[in-house]
Amino acid sequence: MSGDQTCIVADIGGTNGRFGVARFTGAGKPVIENVRVFSSGEHEGLAAMLDHYVRGLEGPHPKVAKLAIAGPTTAREGFLTNLGWSVSSDELEKEFGFTEALLLNDFGALARACLYLNAGTDFISLKDGKLEAKGPISVMGPGTGFGAALLVPSNDGWITVSTEGGYMAFAPSTRLEHDLTEHLKAELGYVCVEYLLCGEGLARIHRFLVDYGGSGNRALPPAEISRLAAMGGAPSCTRAVQLFLAVLGSVAGDLALAHGATGGVFLGGGILPKIADMVAPSDLLRRFVAKGPMSPYLDRIPVRLITANNTALIGAAVA
Repeated sequence: MSGDQTCIVADIGGTNGRFGVARFTGAGKPVIENVRVFSSGEHEGLAAMLDHYVRGLEGPHPKVAKLAIAGPTTAREGFLTNLGWSVSSDELEKEFGFTEALLLNDFGALARACLYLNAGTDFISLKDGKLEAKGPISVMGPGTGFGAALLVPSNDGWITVSTEGGYMAFAPSTRLEHDLTEHLKAELGYVCVEYLLCGEGLARIHRFLVDYGGSGNRALPPAEISRLAAMGGAPSCTRAVQLFLAVLGSVAGDLALAHGATGGVFLGGGILPKIADMVAPSDLLRRFVAKGPMSPYLDRIPVRLITANNTALIGAAVA
């Protein structure tokens, strides 16, 4: 798309759906306007949420939609894993009169947007390194679920590879993590990365630590755990976030090795920006590089934390 064209863009996850209108005024980063956020739980499906947004726009809505969703997707069919919503481009085009409704994975969109991010305003650097300008870029992070994607250089630019890396089996690294894994096996059976590295995963970790250590309110929701930890207001919450970040560091290092992410690692998702001050002092970076003979390899990889709100909307727009 070029010139003064527009399209509806969205980033729809298990908790919220963020919508906007992307305006292309030439080459480079599109401008995102008319941003609105809706609760996913208050809508029966993606079409209902999209209708809510479209009705709030002044005048005719754009005839192209590019919708990033949290789950496996093709350009025409998708499924939001944590909501159980099926999505069809054919149905959306028919209902809203779109000439095109493109579906893409939410972390695939986030990865695509990383090419347009600026240091300081859009992300903060957690660890410097020796960046390879044409090295693969790994993008991952916790929100309602755990997303992971990869940017691979090609002769024509970059190729986005969406994955379902959150469903990899979790590999504990310490005795405490082993005990946590055994505890979750009894409750859930299969224990994957997402069952720890998401909002409900943080709550699971907190409940385990309360039972393990004998103190704290085990009924706290994830947002309250994050808030109290950021304030230093509850030792059990602080311990839960510290363990959460240590696990994230280990998983991020594994994915960086699997992706060959010599172009850097970007951490995103809805949780980390809320506890950004706790990330750098945590064990995340130490665990990221603690991979035996591959530690020097990982030590050269830059790690960045995405802080901008509308990043996935930009990625959807340029998809």
